[in-house]
Amino acid sequence: MSAVIIDTEKCKKDKLCVLECPMKIIILNSDTGIPETIHNAENMCLDCGHCIAVCPYGALSLTSMKVEECQSISQNFNPGIEIIEYYFKSRRSIRRFKNKTVEKEKLEKLLDITAYAPTGHNSRTVEFIVYTQKEEIKKLTEHVIDWMQLMISSSPDIGKSMHFDMITKAWASGVDVVMHNAPVVIVAHGNKNNPNTPTSCTIALAHLELIAQAFGLGCCWAGYFTWCAMAYPPLRKALSIPDDNGIYGTMLTGYPIAKYYRIPRRQALVEWR
Repeated sequence: MSAVIIDTEKCKKDKLCVLECPMKIIILNSDTGIPETIHNAENMCLDCGHCIAVCPYGALSLTSMKVEECQSISQNFNPGIEIIEYYFKSRRSIRRFKNKTVEKEKLEKLLDITAYAPTGHNSRTVEFIVYTQKEEIKKLTEHVIDWMQLMISSSPDIGKSMHFDMITKAWASGVDVVMHNAPVVIVAHGNKNNPNTPTSCTIALAHLELIAQAFGLGCCWAGYFTWCAMAYPPLRKALSIPDDNGIYGTMLTGYPIAKYYRIPRRQALVEWR
């Protein structure tokens, strides 16, 4: 929680901060017309920085975030719908990766940008674990295979419907259908007592997947791994995640082997009301 700091000399009394504050903790002083905060505002502030972002004059800061620390936005910047449309439509799920190490600096930048994905109530409960060592990733995958074999015997209907028999046989023959020999595995987890965390983790990984394209990287959601991590104690123990945290998504990342030359057609399912 933060206190809002208002520079009265820079303030032009345009009320934008009052209108934009999600928690409505900024009000106008009826005598001066200058914004001020309500009683107990520091305990209600989300630290979202909306007030800083919306003021054209840089008149607001938070005790946790100074205005000069925030990057300016060019009012003329707009990549255009054609570029955005092409970028989103050309995304592919990558399941074949080059045997090439992804630079740590590139991963750090990727995660730094991902940190700007929205979270419910600005809760910022998303945490990441990044695996880059082949042997460690293999050990984690072995837990998934053990779980699948257990499911085949204990819940055969589920095991059959999810093709666990085929996946475990492929693994035995040296083919990894779980993690696809990805050089990087990114696990998203967070405080399970916060109702915003599951959705926040999903949003963060969705952003990460799209951002990765700009670095020449490809991604694929590791659904089997996440399912296992939520249901199989040995894998959760191997991940060493705090007891209060839940596991809400896993992304495989690396340099793609294949290039793609067309965008498969998709159709939105929409009901207008």
